Amino acid sequence: MLRALIALLLALTTASVVRAQAPTLRLVGADGADGEASVEGLLLDGAAAFPADVLARLGARIIDDTFETRAIIDGDTLVFAAGSPFFRSSRGTHALALPVRRAGSTLHLPEQFFLEWLPQHHGGRIAWRGGALRTTSALVVPGRTTGAAPVTRVVVIDPGHGGRDAGKIGPNGVREKDVVLAIGQRLRDLLRERGYEVHMTRERDTLIALADRPRMANEWKHGRQRAVFLSIHANSWRPSVKGFETYFLSDARTEDARRVAEMENAAEQYEENSGANGDVADMILNSLRNDFYVRASNDLAEVVQRSIAEFHDGPDRGVKQAGFRVLVGALMPAVLIETAYLSNPEEARLLARADFQQKLADGIAEAVDRFFSQHEHLWAEGAQ
Repeated sequence: MLRALIALLLALTTASVVRAQAPTLRLVGADGADGEASVEGLLLDGAAAFPADVLARLGARIIDDTFETRAIIDGDTLVFAAGSPFFRSSRGTHALALPVRRAGSTLHLPEQFFLEWLPQHHGGRIAWRGGALRTTSALVVPGRTTGAAPVTRVVVIDPGHGGRDAGKIGPNGVREKDVVLAIGQRLRDLLRERGYEVHMTRERDTLIALADRPRMANEWKHGRQRAVFLSIHANSWRPSVKGFETYFLSDARTEDARRVAEMENAAEQYEENSGANGDVADMILNSLRNDFYVRASNDLAEVVQRSIAEFHDGPDRGVKQAGFRVLVGALMPAVLIETAYLSNPEEARLLARADFQQKLADGIAEAVDRFFSQHEHLWAEGAQ
């Protein structure tokens, strides 16, 4: 009798599994041939869950790696981790009733995310109505390109020094202000050819206050997220020292980094009312409170340094950090590039050559391309 009862229970359990249907999520887009679709999900923990790729059908870009999955939608970056009910967006941290789960290689989000959170936070374009997730734009068909407008990417080029501030002068008479302006102009032309919106803090031999340069960059950014700031310089020290290095704003960790920062910050002596901008240390501290820009600037510096290393014959002196006044207050990833040493006779001759200036411009342009393509997930995580 007991065996018969167990067999009956097993049969009923098996039958219920067989009869259970996979949940589906209906998507309705703007009018057109591709305006409607149905996505099949799974029952996880007894509740419906649907693949994160649903967001791609709604126009999001999905970046999936081992530890996190990012979905960039309408300028908002959502960050999910398998096994956690918490996820991040540019608005903060949010909680779901059930955790995000990975089935095989596919990340699945609880039905609650699509029915409640997404319409609530992106209600201008996405709504849950009539048993379907509806969007005011056309659904994206897998494998087909869309006619979406390209995203504007802003690059601000800052040729150091200028005017009565010549910067450092090489043994051959080459002035830093002239070399970095020539490199900046070549870089400007390359990036504009690649579709970037490019601005220069100076396009002629004129003096621009250090504090004004990041302010100009912020104005050109105009609230847009995809922007970077590149300050171009040439280094100077002992005649035997050669090489290149890239800096981002932070507390200096070495005497050498502190020396370079003091050298570049000394340009402030040429400015009128140079002492009226407050304590530099306090300004740097305030800038560093935005951890997003510190991390993004570090990433940008790494990409620039690797790109220049592909052609530069001088020693790779690495990515460093120091309190450069010109980087303080830039609301975007910002780096200072020391392209070579004017104090070294060999590198001073190189910096005077048009072909070497072009190589530097080419290398920095490649770095900008790589940074934007590899770090898309950063743009919506920081403050505007």
